[in-house]
Amino acid sequence: MSVELIKQTLAPEGAPNINGIRARAKLSEALLLNLFQGLIETNGRGITDKFASEAEISENAQIFVNRILPAKVQPRELGAGKNGGSFSKDSHYSQTQTVGIEALTVVDDPIIIPRASQDLINVDLLAAQIDLYTKRLNTIINGMTAASKVYGTWKAELDGKGFNAQDISSSDITNKNVLVRFIECNDLLDEGDPDNGIDVFPEDTRIAVFKAGSRAILKAAGVLTLGGANYAYEILKAKGVSEGDKANVAENGYIGDIDGVPCHTISGESLRHASLFLGLPEKELAAGTFFGYVASSYANARGVSTVDQIKIVDTRGGQGIELQPFTKMGAVSWYPKGNVIVYKGNSSKGGLYKGLATLFSGVTDIAYKLKAAGSRYFPVGSIAATAGTGFTLTATAKDDANTDHVKAAVYYVGDTAVDTVEAYLAGYALATYKGSCTPGTAKAETHLTSGKYANCLVISDDGSVSVICEKA
Repeated sequence: MSVELIKQTLAPEGAPNINGIRARAKLSEALLLNLFQGLIETNGRGITDKFASEAEISENAQIFVNRILPAKVQPRELGAGKNGGSFSKDSHYSQTQTVGIEALTVVDDPIIIPRASQDLINVDLLAAQIDLYTKRLNTIINGMTAASKVYGTWKAELDGKGFNAQDISSSDITNKNVLVRFIECNDLLDEGDPDNGIDVFPEDTRIAVFKAGSRAILKAAGVLTLGGANYAYEILKAKGVSEGDKANVAENGYIGDIDGVPCHTISGESLRHASLFLGLPEKELAAGTFFGYVASSYANARGVSTVDQIKIVDTRGGQGIELQPFTKMGAVSWYPKGNVIVYKGNSSKGGLYKGLATLFSGVTDIAYKLKAAGSRYFPVGSIAATAGTGFTLTATAKDDANTDHVKAAVYYVGDTAVDTVEAYLAGYALATYKGSCTPGTAKAETHLTSGKYANCLVISDDGSVSVICEKA
């Protein structure tokens, strides 16, 4: 439980005043509220909710789904010397494939409103907190949904399995070839996933989600059209908005159609949650070459339970109100080839898990997984650097039993500090002075001269990564 920090700052006797005359001051009864983007992917576009009902997610830790695999029948020729008789010599047994959705992610931090706060501020804090919670919850669901697709693709690449990725280069933007790249994304989904019995991912199941700031590139390239207005109306009507109203980015991120696929932007807050779900620094996806994805609901599933979403009870330590939210959720990408990860300026089209695995190639027992931020073993620490001598990295990632989960750390001497894994991997590849280091043990490095940075990357056994830098 968090500890309340009390800070008292009273207005001085002479303030506020104008020319020595006391001026009146009043606290507005209105609240300046935070704004959060609504749900981006709804059932049927990019994600499906049909396999996990709200009640099932609420009552179970995992939902299993069986899919009947198609029999791989082959045509034959009557009268041929091989298998040409009246009846085929080949037969096939029915087979199924079982896939599952884990529903272990919960949002349940209590929100406490002391009587003193409610009495001193003449606004309805309870109503405001409930409203803000439900809106922020949308960004968490958006982040989990996006992260499940990125994770599925990066993990498939790491495991040497089939995956799809596309890159938009600077020349593509200059020469207005962005539409061509997008059509190529659609072409990849048209190829389906034959290994899993999917001949093609249907167009009406697809969605394109790009990070904030992409609209300028897409519009300048002339690829966005508003021919998808009917799709926008469907979303708005589902939320009780009249058909004549206009879709907006804050509501659902919809900005137009590209090659017949509805295109949405995802907010920085949603991307922050997505990065954390992936075990990366919170600004990773927003600041890096990740641009977005094109995805089919045939490949991705999600379940969210808001049964008894918020209970309101009296506080236990004194007078006041305690909000007890509880939302349970899970998302999975069953078939990574049903997603195309889009980069901007990543010619290798490589994911970060493969880059990290290469960096820590000699380290065992690192399991990259999709996991909520509050339960991740993100390393926390600092660096004590001495010019011309070296540095000492301090980093730990402890669980509730005080067990440290840090697995390994590397460093390189750089001219600037970095704050994302992608930037770190790029800097490490070009660095002359680099290698492994051990938290808590001094690392001799005479090339760490004054003004240079000791840039360290620390990883835990659940794949959670922190970048820690210090100037000598």
